[in-house]
Amino acid sequence: MHEPIIKPQAIFDRLVSQASDMRRKRSLEALHQVCGLLSDRGSSDFSYRNIVHVGKDRGLPVPSEKTIVNSTGFHYRELIHAWKAGAITDNSKVKSADWIDGIADPVVRMSVILLAKELRALKAKEARKQQQSGSPIIIAPFAGHAVVKPLLLNTAELDSLKAAIDQSRLNLAGFIIGSRGEVTDKAGRLIHKPGFRDAIEKILAAQIKS
Repeated sequence: MHEPIIKPQAIFDRLVSQASDMRRKRSLEALHQVCGLLSDRGSSDFSYRNIVHVGKDRGLPVPSEKTIVNSTGFHYRELIHAWKAGAITDNSKVKSADWIDGIADPVVRMSVILLAKELRALKAKEARKQQQSGSPIIIAPFAGHAVVKPLLLNTAELDSLKAAIDQSRLNLAGFIIGSRGEVTDKAGRLIHKPGFRDAIEKILAAQIKS
């Protein structure tokens, strides 16, 4: 049976009541507001960098990324994690597969759900880009010569692709990359078909050459 996920509002209320100074309270309020905005947008990017960027863009007193990752920023991380976990749970469009639901360890299960969501978002984004940039672009005066616009990925997208075939990260979920590039779990069940790793490596190689 899965452990219930505490709502971000409950976490926020507790952290604010425990805050010993007004500066921390204002920082928590700013983070809570930014995370709520991202959640309303349906965003899956609850990275510290993105949260700080959005907060500063709106003139909110969000703590710096360095402050959040420091040992004294555990309360900020707890609030952000609650929002991130809540976004995964509340998004009815993102459903975990049966094998994910069967993972007993709640920490590992949430990590796998987050990774699965990243992969779905990346695949959807790639599909949209292919539709937009798949048609050849004709540049005058060289009529008849087709120039295909290269597909360029940003840093976050590249990191998601690298993470999808990072054996150290896959180990946390009990996954293994096979000799044919397939991804399986410890029981040998197929998660991604043969060629999965090779396809991602080719995409990454193409980005380096671009």
